[in-house]
Amino acid sequence: MREMCVVVVALLVSFGGSSPAAQRDTSPMDTGLAEKLWRIAATSHTRVGFQSIGRTRHSQLNESIDPEPMDVSRAVDAAVAADPRYEWRMVGSTAVIRPREAWTDPADPLNHRVPAVQLTNETTNRVLFGLSNLIFYNQFTPDLANGIPVSFQMRAGTIVDALNQLAEQAGQMMWVAHARPRDNHDGWDVCQIPGNCHFDLVFDLRDAKHITGTVATRRCQGRDNDERRCAGRGI
Repeated sequence: MREMCVVVVALLVSFGGSSPAAQRDTSPMDTGLAEKLWRIAATSHTRVGFQSIGRTRHSQLNESIDPEPMDVSRAVDAAVAADPRYEWRMVGSTAVIRPREAWTDPADPLNHRVPAVQLTNETTNRVLFGLSNLIFYNQFTPDLANGIPVSFQMRAGTIVDALNQLAEQAGQMMWVAHARPRDNHDGWDVCQIPGNCHFDLVFDLRDAKHITGTVATRRCQGRDNDERRCAGRGI
């Protein structure tokens, strides 16, 4: 049976201990945009989703929140205007910012279809793990992980829709997702050298100030071939 290795990051973790591969992935430009969007979400109390092209690096939102009300559309327009790689749309009540081509690319991981699922006594990180498993193996199979308790009916839709629902049900202001460029038409190659491999998918949830949980996954050999060796270092 194919398995996926996962590293679940503790709540409010600092990314200073990231693996060398993860640090090489980090994008200052995308980190800066993510911080602007996070501030907009926290200030406006409007939920935001961000699919980043490069990895972002945060542990908490350090700058003070502007108490003045803002026009969310204008604020997001201004944040995204400086980076033509991205386009944003309102998806329900969530402002979602994605790479331009991702909106219409049927092969984009966040366009993967999600079936309707009743979630009972789950946690946010378990659900994020299940969504990763769905992208890799077309099976929504949560695994052991901590996070915020959630119970709700997940409606059928896309990964974006599922992330919007999860953030709403968990009372979070923002989700951030990063999918590493695929190695081939079918997806990502299996990790052959644990410890030196890049994560293929990274999801995190954020409240008004902190990252409340992160799940980073990559395709690798199954647990029968030594899960610890397969998992490598955390981010």
